[in-house]
Amino acid sequence: MDSGTLHGIATLFAMVAFLGICWWAYKPSNRKRFEEDGQLALDSDPIYQARAEKTKSGETK
Repeated sequence: MDSGTLHGIATLFAMVAFLGICWWAYKPSNRKRFEEDGQLALDSDPIYQARAEKTKSGETK
């Protein structure tokens, strides 16, 4: 095999891996988990928690 063939195979492998990751990330069954993970940084923020409590109790921002 020459280097062109190896580059082609590596490119094809990278494309398949990328498409597999995209499929996994946008799969509907993963949506809830990713939304919860996205809130982790905000859950420990005292300012965000105070605003969330105000919103839950019916007060306006």
